[in-house]
Amino acid sequence: MKKHTRIALSAIAALSLAACGGSGDSAADTTASPDSTAVSSSPTNPAAKVGTVEISVTVGTDSSADRVEKVALGAQVTLTLTNPDADDEFHLHGYDMTTGETKKGETSTITFIADKAGEFEVESHVSEQVYVTIVVE
Repeated sequence: MKKHTRIALSAIAALSLAACGGSGDSAADTTASPDSTAVSSSPTNPAAKVGTVEISVTVGTDSSADRVEKVALGAQVTLTLTNPDADDEFHLHGYDMTTGETKKGETSTITFIADKAGEFEVESHVSEQVYVTIVVE
């Protein structure tokens, strides 16, 4: 019983430290832990994912106001965004995170802990188009 308690407390401590990683009001954190296990989420596999979730969006290819990606509350999310046709600025509503200006064809990344439940749109601050909605549950 004591071993299980120590394991649970270690896991809680690790999650607490991970949640303290960023400020959320500044430009996106573009780093991800190199030793974390990635779990991909896609429009064809919308089930909530636990752990690290990678979501990739290319404007005009797989972006859509109807695209929904579900992630588990507490997951680390790495959102990679590219607009091959124009300069853009990507924004994650609800977390108030932005990539800043992203040049045509360049890729920007937003990394965050999904610590708020709900639906969060990722949109362009240039065109105001919604590219994907992230559902945290």
